[in-house]
Amino acid sequence: MQNIGQYETVLVLDGDMVPSLTIARSLTQLKVDVVIASHLPKPLANYSRTVKQCLLYPDPLSRTDDFIAWCRTQIALNVYRLIIPVTERTLVPLMTLSNAADRERIAMAPPTALAVALFKSRTLELAERLQIPIPKSQLITTEHAVITAANLGLKLPVVIKPGCSIGEHAFTKKQLQVSYAFDVETVNVKLQQYLPYGPVLLQEYMIGQGIGIELIANHGEIRYAFQHLRLHEVPLTGGGSSLRMSVAIEPCLLATAQKLMKALHWHGVAMVEFKWDPQTQTFALMEINGRFWGSLPLAVAAGADFPAMLYELLTTGIITTTRPAKIGVMCRKLDRDLYWYEQVLRHDAPSELVHFPSRWQLLRDSLLVFSPRHYFDVQSWRDPLPGIIDIGRIISDYYYRALQLWHHRYWLFQQRRAWRSGQIKALLQNAKQVLFVCYGNINRSAFAERYVATVAPKTHLIIRSAGFHHETGRAADPMMINVARQVGVDMTSWSSVCINSDLVTASDVIFVMEYCHYKQLIAALPRAKYKTFLLGMAGIKDSLQGAVEIADPFGQQRCQYENCVQSLVLNVNYVLDSIKTTQLHRDKQ
Repeated sequence: MQNIGQYETVLVLDGDMVPSLTIARSLTQLKVDVVIASHLPKPLANYSRTVKQCLLYPDPLSRTDDFIAWCRTQIALNVYRLIIPVTERTLVPLMTLSNAADRERIAMAPPTALAVALFKSRTLELAERLQIPIPKSQLITTEHAVITAANLGLKLPVVIKPGCSIGEHAFTKKQLQVSYAFDVETVNVKLQQYLPYGPVLLQEYMIGQGIGIELIANHGEIRYAFQHLRLHEVPLTGGGSSLRMSVAIEPCLLATAQKLMKALHWHGVAMVEFKWDPQTQTFALMEINGRFWGSLPLAVAAGADFPAMLYELLTTGIITTTRPAKIGVMCRKLDRDLYWYEQVLRHDAPSELVHFPSRWQLLRDSLLVFSPRHYFDVQSWRDPLPGIIDIGRIISDYYYRALQLWHHRYWLFQQRRAWRSGQIKALLQNAKQVLFVCYGNINRSAFAERYVATVAPKTHLIIRSAGFHHETGRAADPMMINVARQVGVDMTSWSSVCINSDLVTASDVIFVMEYCHYKQLIAALPRAKYKTFLLGMAGIKDSLQGAVEIADPFGQQRCQYENCVQSLVLNVNYVLDSIKTTQLHRDKQ
């Protein structure tokens, strides 16, 4: 297979993703010239010695038609033997190519098969027909559906999955993420977010190991397979792996994957994901990734060279590789795994879903880097520059975060001093208009405005609120309406407002919920700097302990909405107490 691609050229899309780099490194071994393309100007793969050229294309999400036109132009050049989309970001638009001659150069499975693999509900329908175990699920298609405890039909917590990871609403495409809900109200909030983009799948949360069967199939017959075990996942509740290990293939999982590939008449690469219980030897199908997967570097490091096999299959029609992959090989995505350690140390996940490793386990996993069976996704002695660039970006990112943290802490110190010195109190006593600001003006700032109108209806102050979200006239968050009602505040008939210069100019004091709101406001309107303050600091008198920033509860659990309202009530009351007027005193009596 070494000389099969000599003097031919392949175009690899999504050059900003690590699997693109892996593909380039693999195909170069076949003496194939690799051209990388991305919507970002300096993708990581551009620094590899294995890449001949780097091209720039329009963002497939925000400029889909332009991206498709760019791809058609590249096909018309008749330069590339293959064009390989690496993520659904590029794969989904390319599925719309109607010309068979155009599709012939694209390294993707048949559109009919992809239409099943890319839509989770269709994947599960196929699994049910094939009698393959799946999590108990419910498909929601009605945009204004309301879930109750009676009609949910699933045990909590539930996993909320968009029908397709790339959703479209109002001619805008968006990458959608899996989320979780521990109560029915949170399910409805999430549905409100996701349903405009398409159907939503609700599933019971399954406990078990994340297992992937990676494979390459020739018209429905698996010709080579590989299995990995996820050791670290980001986010901790389940997601892409940052550290994984090659393991022996479970025959029942491979047989299940074969049934799926045969039914789909699959041609090309795929990864079939399962949740596996090693104690009971039971499993459930989670999804099919109908393209190259994030843990591809592990497969190649272990000897399962899927990019080379795909090139061989699509250019000759056969696969000659028969050597099995090595067992016990580990591969780590450095930047993502460092973030995994951060999340574990902060316990940044629901304890109901995640078993946090001990400090000893963390140390043991970190020492794996010294094992001869350990590899990195990006760092490589044979192709060092991408790894150096990657480390440089990691250091730069942590430096920037540390600098931002210092600026943030210093700003909090200034805010605390403004309250303790009486500066804000003096401004409030002479103010005519107060403005509350958050991001969307459907939760925090909206509640603050309505709360003041409820508890101090005769105050001399004009109370306004606004947000940075470009869309105006939005109703209040349904969960906030319910929680606000518990404290006597009516949030119905709310209509959101987008912040503007006139509103800022007319306001004598502005209260923001987070540091990011302050930065965004001051960047747009610098003159607001000396009258903009952090609302959450109002009730913090003598220390910086506590949640001085009032986090956005949007899409979170009900308890987070309740905590938000509790903090808003505490701090708005302190603001009102700072306004020493006889009229306000009578109102409070």
